[in-house]
Amino acid sequence: MELDARKRQILQAIVLDYVATAEPVGSHGLIERHAIGVKSATIRSEMAELSDWGFLRQPHTSAGRVPAVQGYRYFVNFLMPPPQLADGERRDAESSLKRAASELEATLRKTCQLLSQLTQLPAIATPPDTDDTRLKKLFVTAVAPGAALLVLLFSNGRTENRVLTGVSLDAAEALLLADELQKHFSEKSVRQLSRPETAREVSSPALALLAPLWRRIASEVQGVAWGLHAESPVFVEGTQGVLRQPEFRDVERLDHFLTVLQERAALVALMGRQSNPAPVSVQIGEELGRADFSEYAVVRSPYFVGERLTGTIGVVGPTRMDYARASAAVQLMARAVGQALTRLAVA
Repeated sequence: MELDARKRQILQAIVLDYVATAEPVGSHGLIERHAIGVKSATIRSEMAELSDWGFLRQPHTSAGRVPAVQGYRYFVNFLMPPPQLADGERRDAESSLKRAASELEATLRKTCQLLSQLTQLPAIATPPDTDDTRLKKLFVTAVAPGAALLVLLFSNGRTENRVLTGVSLDAAEALLLADELQKHFSEKSVRQLSRPETAREVSSPALALLAPLWRRIASEVQGVAWGLHAESPVFVEGTQGVLRQPEFRDVERLDHFLTVLQERAALVALMGRQSNPAPVSVQIGEELGRADFSEYAVVRSPYFVGERLTGTIGVVGPTRMDYARASAAVQLMARAVGQALTRLAVA
């Protein structure tokens, strides 16, 4: 439904005031804070129509109005100020992530921390999809008498290290072994590496004396790949921020929300994934597809490693959130984490 200019102005003012104060908005408050240019009675009449049409709701008979889900949706689609952050905020967030970006999990965790700080909402990131993840490099080297270090570098920026004890390996053997390992395992997907045939016997005659070590390394590679291919952790930071939200002063609502943040399946569902995702998407209330999510909203964005869509990052909170700021922050951190992981992938 299209709204005329006055109703759009009133709806925009109510959303902005309610997001800022968490208090129902009345006609007198609108007149005091906004240059709407009509009398209180006219504003009340317009608010009543907006309520009848489903854009506003009245929590109590004598209270002002608050936005309904339809009102938030109209605001996000047509009335929301351009998403933007202060230049200093952008620079600080990007430089903080660059300093912290040393490996996959640390990068995603730091990204969520920064996003939560920018929005004062819990931030969530799904890890890179392992279906397209490939093993880029692997090598083994002696690190102490009777011990060797196996290093695996994946295309999504993840690094896995394994210490192999009870191993005797000189420099020449390590070089030969590294060359054969690279030929046999590199550029294979995590799905391929997790299969049983990964640990098959080495066929190179030059490695006959190293066959036991080869089998051990192959088993380690298979185990790492299986772990990556199985359920990966979803990263959540900033859950303490919900304690500052008036919506969660109700103990039951707080308990439900914190429970959702601990359920991997629920978090994956909240973040979602689309084949042709928009730079940022907003889902509000029943748009999330679950009745028990009707009072929540999610702002999320995909992130890319190179040109490949890899995962999703976003924030979740009550429907009363600053959608413009959340959208700007999510877009910023999605771009920053994608750049950081791309650097790790090609390092």
